Amino acid sequence: MIQDAATTWQTDLEIRFEAKMMERFKNSSLNPAALLVLICVALLSGCSAFGFKQPEPVTVGQVIQMNKDGMPADTIIKTMRDSDTVYRLSAAQLAQLHDMGLSDPVLNYMQQTYIEAERRQQSADDWGRDGMWGPMWGASDW
Repeated sequence: MIQDAATTWQTDLEIRFEAKMMERFKNSSLNPAALLVLICVALLSGCSAFGFKQPEPVTVGQVIQMNKDGMPADTIIKTMRDSDTVYRLSAAQLAQLHDMGLSDPVLNYMQQTYIEAERRQQSADDWGRDGMWGPMWGASDW
């Protein structure tokens, strides 16, 4: 009987302690926006911990060297594509590279990287200006 009284007293003490802890948790919990920010920061910082890195850019000098080394055009293009490098070259620079022996497919790819980058940028600018529903329905200036 003494054992039962001690067990009951301990159980009541535990219940009061748990109730007090729950009350503290409710009072100190974060608002949903702060919790969302913390989750996003944790997820984004996790990406850097796993070693996701931007590929090294392939310079024009490296492209010239690959060509001099006799690397096929398809391999040079694949190397440039894997690096996600954008080449902003003038017509004169493209002509000079052509005179140095770079093949037309390599030069075309280099020019295409700049065209596609400009299209992506314009699309992003249009999205920000016109909003999701276009120029008449977004937050644009009428």
